[in-house]
Amino acid sequence: MVHTASFFEELHYEDGHKPAIKVMIKTDLAKEIRILFRKGQEMKEHKAPYPIVVQILEGSIDFGTDGQRYVLNKGMMIVLPANQVHDLIALEESMVRLSLNLLDQTSRVEKV
Repeated sequence: MVHTASFFEELHYEDGHKPAIKVMIKTDLAKEIRILFRKGQEMKEHKAPYPIVVQILEGSIDFGTDGQRYVLNKGMMIVLPANQVHDLIALEESMVRLSLNLLDQTSRVEKV
C-alpha cells in the first residue's frame, strides 16, 4: 500500500509548554512523527527503547545528550541508539521529524 503525507500542511502549533505531536505515516518498519515547537518549548530529558533519528525540517533546536549540547539547524539530523537520554529545546519556531521504530509507542513521546 502506498502512503503519502506532507510535513508542511495543516500546521497546528500548541500554545503552552508542550509541542504539537502528530504521526504522519506508519509503515511496516517505522513511524514518522512531526513535532512542532514554538520558541522555548521543550521536551524534557527522556529516552527511547529503540534507536531514533531526529531531523530538523525548519528552525533550530538545542539538543542535549550524553553531557553535550548540539545546536541542530534546518536540514541537520542526529541518530541516537536505544536508551540514550536526551532533551530538546526550541531556539525558534521549529519543525522536527522523528523516526521511531514500529515497536515504539507514540504515546511515550506525547508524555515527554
